[in-house]
Parts: sequence; structure tokens; C-alpha cells
Amino acid sequence: HVALTRQDAEDEVEAVEQSLLPPPPAPFTLNDDQAAALSDMTAALEAAQREKRAASRLLYGVTGSGKTAVYLDLARACLAAGKSVLLLAPEVALAYKLRRDASCALPDVPLFFHHGYQSPARREATYRQLAARQEPCLVVGTRSALFLPVPHLACVVLDEEHDASFKQDESLAYQAKEVAWFRMAQAHGLLVLGSATPDLKTFHAAESGLLPVLRLPRRVGGRDLPPVELVDISLLSPAATAEGGLLAPQSEQALQAAISRGEQAVVLLNRRGYAPLMYCLDCGRTLRCPHCEIGLTYHKGLEKLVCHYCGYSRPFPSPCPECGGMNFLPMGEGTERLAERLSVLAGGPVLRLDRDSTRRPGRMEEILAAFSRQEAPILVGTQMLSKGHHFPLVTLAVIADGDLGLNLPDYRAAERTFQLLVQSAGRAGRGEKPGRVLIQTRDVSHYCWQYVRNADYEGFYQAELARRKLRRYPPFVRLALIRISYGITEQAGAAALGELAQALRGKASELGVQLLGPAPAPLSLLRGRKRFTCLIRGQDWQAIRSLYFFALSQKASKHLRLFLDLDPINML
Repeated sequence: HVALTRQDAEDEVEAVEQSLLPPPPAPFTLNDDQAAALSDMTAALEAAQREKRAASRLLYGVTGSGKTAVYLDLARACLAAGKSVLLLAPEVALAYKLRRDASCALPDVPLFFHHGYQSPARREATYRQLAARQEPCLVVGTRSALFLPVPHLACVVLDEEHDASFKQDESLAYQAKEVAWFRMAQAHGLLVLGSATPDLKTFHAAESGLLPVLRLPRRVGGRDLPPVELVDISLLSPAATAEGGLLAPQSEQALQAAISRGEQAVVLLNRRGYAPLMYCLDCGRTLRCPHCEIGLTYHKGLEKLVCHYCGYSRPFPSPCPECGGMNFLPMGEGTERLAERLSVLAGGPVLRLDRDSTRRPGRMEEILAAFSRQEAPILVGTQMLSKGHHFPLVTLAVIADGDLGLNLPDYRAAERTFQLLVQSAGRAGRGEKPGRVLIQTRDVSHYCWQYVRNADYEGFYQAELARRKLRRYPPFVRLALIRISYGITEQAGAAALGELAQALRGKASELGVQLLGPAPAPLSLLRGRKRFTCLIRGQDWQAIRSLYFFALSQKASKHLRLFLDLDPINML
């Protein structure tokens, strides 16, 4: 009875959240490109079922080209043939939108919704209902929905397939694309990967003939992609930035012009909180997490300093742990501080969409609905803003700091930045009025920008592929990390690490793989543990796995923890 009561309450909350979402776009007839893609996918599914094999397609379409409409018409065709469909989104916010679109387009279809933030009772109830079900249905969710016992499953769609959220790299590690392919191989079904900026390895597979690609080169309605302009902020003095904020005068003027015309704007800053660092004026040090050695982020609304890696927090203001002083200077700017500054420019409230502002259930939908109702002219947010959202009155997108993430110690840094900024630029000009995009950067000469400005994915792909081939990175090699850690006070761990490293080097040479490290990880201290990584390059996964199992057999100290990350998404 208690479980049923909780489930009823959760159903009511989800119904409220669903009702708060902005209205879906009006139904329309598929254009020629969309119809051709749909015809190809249905034919591929029929052939796969007939020949008892799996099939796959990459749906590569620019932002606003109507990929969701193709997914839903494909689902309609599958359901009419007595087959179930699984639609996956990388984030809960996009899963809600996908469910809303599906329920509007297919009102008479049995629809199940599943994501990891639901209660265990709710997820168990969905699992049991599907396990007992005999009729076809539509399931919408995030990556964990792949493990549901969907009856007569014949098609899995991964929207925004490039998103890193499709890989889980903690606890049970898995890549959703690989699990989806395995399920379709079992069911003799169709796997569809959709994106405006595909994962480079996915597109390489398509270019190599291993994955057929279907193209949607135009926006629905014939609207052009918005022009992209670079704003050089390298000349802004530190004093001016500290006093006036991160936005350049050119960006502020564009925002004021959009507001004066009665239009809306989105501002992306992929850094939450009020200030990324808090500087003690008395001793000259920044306040850091005692467990991770990472700078603490100031959250003004919470009146706390928070570590975004382990969750450690301390009240603010409170004395400096180094000198006991109480004189602090916030350094840098996060979404909370940027929204506060922009409310002055807008002459009224500014909405903010990030993990902090959406903690309460339903709050995300409230923010999106309020912006859709034009209750605020500006929406500030992190990467949660960059994909899937459709606001016809948004004519201006400003990326406040385009360099964030561009120079991280990660071979995917340029690719991820390109994907994020092209997706963010796609939020502007989706209605009747033309859009405009401003990207603020301190390095206007970086090779990435010439491709971002033209939304030239294929040009970026060719340039990035050449760099990866030169430096021997995927897709030209198999790449893995062995992550090693030990407690910060455990001296035995350091000695055991040295012994393990010596043994690994000899075994790597024997197996024919390249071993780099162990070396301190970019985040060298996390949750009170010293962290090291071994980067492994090889031509097959078996040799890499053999090296890892050898490492486990050679681990002489219980203080060492080892974890194998195949095809790592997070290099930090």
C-alpha cells in the first residue's frame, strides 16, 4: 500500500511536470529529406527482420531539421507492424520533452517512461508491467531504459548520440550505444543514432561504409542557420571584467537590442555557481576542498562554498582555514553571478537553468514554461540549454566563454567544444525571425572557430581526424585507461604503485600494446585519494583486457584500487 501511495504521488508530480513543458511544435508533413530517411529506415528494419540480423543507421541532420518528427513517424510504423520502440535521450530534461512530443504525436499508443531519477518503486513497477506485457508499446527514457524487458522490441533510437551521458563510467560501466547494438542483434532490429554533430568515431564508421548515413541538410521550413560572430574578449582588462562581468560591450548591446525588439535570448556559460574561486585577501590563497585540492565554488543562494567533485561544503562567510581571515574576493563568474548581472541589464528578472536551480522536482519544467510564456527576456544556463529546446522567440544566443573546455587535457576537447557550441547556436532563429549567435573567446585564431562559424561539421571532422591520426588516437587505435588510486596518507600505496608500474611495462611490451604512465591524473586528488592513470593504446581490446587482468594479479597492496575504463569519455 505504501509503495502504491508513493507511485501515485510520483505519477501526479510527473503529470504536473509534463503539463509545465512548453507546447510542442505544430504537426507538419515530412519534407522530402525526412520522408526519404523514414523510407530507408523502415526498409532496413524489414530487411533485418527478414534476414535475421541487426541493422543500423546514422540520422545526420542540422539543428532544427526535424529529426524528432522522423523518430516519431518511425515509431508509428513499427507499432503498426506489431513491434515496440525504445526512444532514448541523454538527459532527463530531453527525455521529458521527447515523451511530451511522443504523447502528442501518438496519443493512442501505450507509452512508458523511465529514467534514473525516478524512485526505485516506480522503476520496479515499470519493469514488472513491461515484463508481463504481451502487446507492443513505446518506451521513452534515458540510458538505463535499455535494460527494460520491452516486449517485441525491434527499434532503438539514441537521440543526440554524441552526448557523453550515454556512457556510464562509474559502478557498472557501459556504453549505451554498444548495449543498444547488442539488443538489436538479439532482436534482429534497427538501431538509429541521431545527431547534428555526431561522435567523430560514429561518423568515421559512416564514412568507412560500416554505418549507412541519412542526411537532413536543411532546417524545417527552409529557415537558414543563424550567422555566428566571434567576440574577442582577450583585450578586456581583468579590472573591467571583475567590475563589469564576463560579457563584452558588443554582447551586452546585442542583448539590449533583442530585448528592445520584444525578442528573447539565451546565454550559455558552462560553469555553475556564483564564482568558481574564492580568494583570501589576507593570505593570498584560494579556498580549496580538503579532500580533492579543487577550488571551492561559491554559491550565493546557498551561502556555501561547494566542491563540485565530492560534494564537500562549508558555510560562507566563515574564517579562512589557512589564516583565519575574513576578507575574500570572488574570482571568475558562474551562471548564478551572470544571471544576477544580466537582471540589471534586462531591467527585470532573468531565468537560470542549471543543476542548482533545478534540484527540486518539477523546477526545470517550471523554468522552461516561464521562458516559453515570455516571463523573462533572457535565459542563462549551462550545457542543459544547448540541446533539444525549441523557443521560437529566441533570436540571439550568446556563448559567454567559448574557451571553456577547449584546452582541457583530453583528446576530445576540441570535438566536445565544437559540438556544444554548434548545438547551442542552434537554439537561435528557430521561429519566423532570423537568429544571431555571438561566441566570446580569448583566442580567435583557434582552428575550431572557422568550422563553428559555418556549422561545418564535415570540415571539422576532416581536420580533427587528421590530428588524431597523427597523434594515434581513436578511431585509429583502441584506447583505454587503467585508473589507480590509494589513500592520501597510505605510504604503502606509493611503494606498491612503483612495483606495479615496473611489472606493467614488461607485460605491455609482451602483449604489443603501448603503455604510458602511471602518471598523476589531471585531478590528482579526489575524495581523499591520490589518483594515477595508465594510458593504453592497442589494436585490439583483448590485449588491453589482458594487461588489466595482469595488473590485478600483480597488485601487491590492498591499498591500491584499480579500474579499467575502455574507450574513456572522461580523461580527467
